[in-house]
Amino acid sequence: MSETSAELKSAIYLMVAKMVEEQTGELSESDAVTASPTYVAALVELVYNQIVNLGEDLELFANHADRTTIKPSDLYMVTRKNEALTRILQDLESELHQRKK
Repeated sequence: MSETSAELKSAIYLMVAKMVEEQTGELSESDAVTASPTYVAALVELVYNQIVNLGEDLELFANHADRTTIKPSDLYMVTRKNEALTRILQDLESELHQRKK
C-alpha cells in the first residue's frame, strides 16, 4: 500500500469511527448499543473500496468523453440509477454555481 493510500485510509478511519460513535451514542440513549473495533475496521474497508471504485469509474467516464478532467456529468453517470442522489448532487452543484456569482 502506498503512503498516500495509507494516509487516505487513516483519514477515512477517523471519520468513520467518529460517525459510528455519534450514531451509537444516539442509539444508546434508549438501548445499550456499541460497535466493535472489528466492525469499524470492516466499515472502513468498505468505504475505502467504494471510494477507489468511484474514482476509477469517474476516470473512465472522463476518458471515454476524451477528457482528462472529471466533470459533474461523470458523477451523474455513476448515480444515474439513484434519482434522489442525482437530484441532491445537482442541487448542490447549482448552489455552488450560485455562490460563485
